[in-house]
Amino acid sequence: MPPAMRRRKQELAPEDAIRIMEEGAYGVLGTAGTDGFPYAVPLSYAWLDGRIVFHCAPAGHKLDALRADPRVSFVVVGSNEVRPEIYTNVFTSAIAFGTARIVEDEAEKRALCRAFALRYCAGLEEGVDEEIDKLIGRTAIVVIDVEQLTGKQAIELVPSKEA
Repeated sequence: MPPAMRRRKQELAPEDAIRIMEEGAYGVLGTAGTDGFPYAVPLSYAWLDGRIVFHCAPAGHKLDALRADPRVSFVVVGSNEVRPEIYTNVFTSAIAFGTARIVEDEAEKRALCRAFALRYCAGLEEGVDEEIDKLIGRTAIVVIDVEQLTGKQAIELVPSKEA
């Protein structure tokens, strides 16, 4: 597992890290690339019961990397404000570490596709199953089982008595 956070004063409470994961619009998946270089790619995702779910093409560098080494990190920036007058950014973020698996079971794949779609297409539930039927055969679903989740905030956001 990754080391503990060095700047403990900036660590967010677990529920705040979860909130960032629940509300984020996208995250960055970090893997060990198959060529020996780190590989990081932004993607849309859903946070479902402590797991991260995303979809992608059924072939490509991302899946090759996950098959070679399923250990991953996943970063979501909750907020970020550039503050030039104090020469910094004021931010909140969360990083998850875990193990990725490519979903093979058809029923699980469909259920995760549906949950993912409903996260991004609220109010359009009526057409979701039809869309899944059209795309499921050419879509891979990946689940990251999160083993560690931490959140961090800029020192400027830490209450002054703690900073």
